[in-house]
Amino acid sequence: MSIAMRHESRWLVTGWARATLAPLAACYIIFFLIPTTAEGHGGGPGLAYDPCVQHAGADDFIHLAVYQPQFNPFAEFCDSLPQEGRTILVFDLMGTDLPEASLSLQVFDQAGRSQLFVPAQLYRAGIASLSMDLPRGKYTVLVSVVERDGSRRLAFPLAVGAWWDRLIMPLLIVVLIGIVTTAYCVLQIRGLGAERNDSTANTRIGLRIV
Repeated sequence: MSIAMRHESRWLVTGWARATLAPLAACYIIFFLIPTTAEGHGGGPGLAYDPCVQHAGADDFIHLAVYQPQFNPFAEFCDSLPQEGRTILVFDLMGTDLPEASLSLQVFDQAGRSQLFVPAQLYRAGIASLSMDLPRGKYTVLVSVVERDGSRRLAFPLAVGAWWDRLIMPLLIVVLIGIVTTAYCVLQIRGLGAERNDSTANTRIGLRIV
């Protein structure tokens, strides 16, 4: 009887370890080893992977950074803003030609109505900015670049009050972990049940022989 009890205890410890440690290892891999996405804005390495950057010429780029200091003085956003209210849009003019080009800025709402217009001017410091109150909704920021070789128009979309966008990735990770953990536990329970039955049968046979 003591042999069977020791075997049963060893089976329970092994089953607990296999059903518990594997999901924890999966969580560790997902949260710490897989590269994460920036909370407010970002992308991969280089300008080509940055969703906040638009191509404005051969070697010229315009990067948009949006701030809502009344909501979060430290966060930088791009195309999705968590709340309505005072918003500061900062355009970084990257390239040797953009500081010598004239830029105009205009904000349109979802219906195509102009909400703000900044006439064309030079930004020799390489930074253009505007500040305005944005109610909840969708907007388009139109940047018109006038250079010697022609003009270009760049459109930056903005969604104000889209706080749920920031929850999509965490929720997907939680759902993925739940599915993987559930499937793993079901397989482990079935496998351990079969292993337990085989082990119990072998133990009984051994006891009979003894």
